[in-house]
Amino acid sequence: MGNLAQHAGQRIRTFRKLRGMSAQQLAQRIGKSKATVYKYESGEIPPDVDTLADISRELDVEPAHLLDVPFQKRDVTPKLSFFDANRLYAYYYDGRTRQMTHSLLTFCPSADGEPWEAFLYMNVPDFNHPERARYLYTGTLASYEIASYFTFRNLTLPIETLVIELLHTFRTGLCTWGLFLGLSDQPLTPMATKILLSKLPLSDDELANHPMTFTKSELRDVREKNVLLLSMFQG
Repeated sequence: MGNLAQHAGQRIRTFRKLRGMSAQQLAQRIGKSKATVYKYESGEIPPDVDTLADISRELDVEPAHLLDVPFQKRDVTPKLSFFDANRLYAYYYDGRTRQMTHSLLTFCPSADGEPWEAFLYMNVPDFNHPERARYLYTGTLASYEIASYFTFRNLTLPIETLVIELLHTFRTGLCTWGLFLGLSDQPLTPMATKILLSKLPLSDDELANHPMTFTKSELRDVREKNVLLLSMFQG
């Protein structure tokens, strides 16, 4: 319980600060003292179910996103065929900054089953502390037999919507490629790039085995067909 309470507390603090809300303001809105809110955030005491729902409502975030801890793999058939965990590690190369961007996607069943609730921690310096991500997005995951679609909106800038589309190739490996579509701010324009998704975090050496920039074949398709077609079996 201690670890879960600390995890939820870190999430509460992160979203409270994202909303520009003080601990006192949150306390007043949920009918608790400021000291109690600090105890929630430190993990000293866990909020009860009703209080967690109140906090989620005031912070405009799904309760599941306050409790998105990884679960242990079990020997059962997962509901969604392409994964057996509740998170994916995402990587794309940003040629504007010439740096690799590391991100974390988490997801869980919604109350009515479909679509699933999803969360994106974009540009994470440390996967052990996703709350330190540069950008945070909330959204949904819709999954079908051979493909899945994540749709996200920026928590602090709702005008920004991101989409990640991927095919299910995890049955033969840990990684698959997807197409990442969104709104660039450098410059301000629609953008799309390839994104690598993995069941496990990848080291720099492991990433070096994957073509993180567009291949000659992919660029040739753009020139000749005016269509971006990802080579799914690369790396």
